[in-house]
Amino acid sequence: MLTITPGAIAADGITPYRGGGVYGSTLVNPDFTDFGPRVGFAYSPDDKTVIHGGFGMSFVHYTRAGSGDILGINAPQAQFASVGSQTVAPSPASQCPIGAPATTCFVTIDRGFPASLTVFNKATDNITYIPKDTRDSYVESYFLSVQRQLAKNIVFDVAYVGNHGVKLQGFLNGNQKNPRNGFARPYSNWPSDITEALNEFYSHYDSLQARYEQRFVGGLTLLNSFTWQHSLDNASASLEGNTPSPQDGNKIAADYSQSDYNLPIANVTSLVYDLPVGRGRTYLSSSNGFVDAVLGGWQVSAINTMQAGTPFNITYSPSSANQVSQQITASYRGANLYRPDRVPGQPLIKKSKLPGTGYIQYVNYAAFVLPPTKDAAGNLLSPFGNSSRNPGRTPAFYQTDMALNKKFSLPLENMKLEFRSEFYNLFNHTNYYLPSSGLGGTLGTTSATLAPGATVPVNSITGGTPTSNGQVTGTFQPRIIQFGLKLTY
Repeated sequence: MLTITPGAIAADGITPYRGGGVYGSTLVNPDFTDFGPRVGFAYSPDDKTVIHGGFGMSFVHYTRAGSGDILGINAPQAQFASVGSQTVAPSPASQCPIGAPATTCFVTIDRGFPASLTVFNKATDNITYIPKDTRDSYVESYFLSVQRQLAKNIVFDVAYVGNHGVKLQGFLNGNQKNPRNGFARPYSNWPSDITEALNEFYSHYDSLQARYEQRFVGGLTLLNSFTWQHSLDNASASLEGNTPSPQDGNKIAADYSQSDYNLPIANVTSLVYDLPVGRGRTYLSSSNGFVDAVLGGWQVSAINTMQAGTPFNITYSPSSANQVSQQITASYRGANLYRPDRVPGQPLIKKSKLPGTGYIQYVNYAAFVLPPTKDAAGNLLSPFGNSSRNPGRTPAFYQTDMALNKKFSLPLENMKLEFRSEFYNLFNHTNYYLPSSGLGGTLGTTSATLAPGATVPVNSITGGTPTSNGQVTGTFQPRIIQFGLKLTY
């Protein structure tokens, strides 16, 4: 392993590198193949219709990936370590004497860390790696739309919008044990996990989008946006995503499934309406000052959101005996997201109330089996289940937000008082959070004898039905009402 960290010395399999050019400063060769053409057109067959279209390629030169793709935050000078907290209450009496182990006492930060945390050990420490010939990620975007003026200040348009992500960045264990090769590591001279920032992931998005826009017609401004879409990828995000790393780093194509943000249907309606009541309006236009102050000049605004639920992944933890990554613990650094086996014919969603808690058992335990660790001959088996990535989806999301406001003129010149009342989730609809996805329970067993690293057919597994998690324990905000006054002068 090469490093350009200042002061690094050759030891424990790490070799300092000094060189010129971009590679000498980054250990990654620059990509000189970036070519980003853009083309677009607009055609108007008549004075009320416009047809637009376009294609463009854009490149990704910044990724919000934390430490996963920053070689400067790397061993042996920078290390990742877990420090357990003690249960003792901090006080002068419970502070560890100098040189004493922190077993039943605590050590302050100014005393430094134990040598076991600051001395690099390639057998246990996680390092970061970027292939030297990494190509830049890019996205191909394209669209075709037709826009039509229906009447004065009213426009409707419909469009096909799509994009294709290529060489997208994802994270995996570059030194993952391979069950199909006797659980051997690809870099046999390196005994631990390697966080690899790999630009080999991909995505595909297609959508039909329709929009109706009305600008202040009869006091009403209205915008309705509808999207019917499908989004697929094998790495949705590096930090915020539910699935930032694959199940098997040797088979990233097997993770190609619906994106974390795939919402097949979404419709958002927003409006602002000046009620036709009060002076200068349709009704009570000649009312006196008191009536106008009470009933006139009100404005209503609202946003109504209706969309499909959010996809979620379903994972489990295999036995330590056949785990393929031991040092990487965070999925945003490439830890494997193991998936269980799917039982054919069983519905994935259950949605039953758990007594005494108010929680919802959302995932159907009978739809999954936790793979066994060994076969009848004692051979270690593959920990990878056959369940697809992101197989579940929460219920549809519905929310209406509304505001009612009015401005009052005051006797003093240029002074106005505005009253606002705001209603969030007006109808108090219950929208579920994502369920806990890491299924727990006793791993299955098998009486079959298979090759080492093999995958057991579901019908050859005994037991292994999950018994915990897969529950919805929280919701989005209930109805919130607030009032406000604003004085302007």
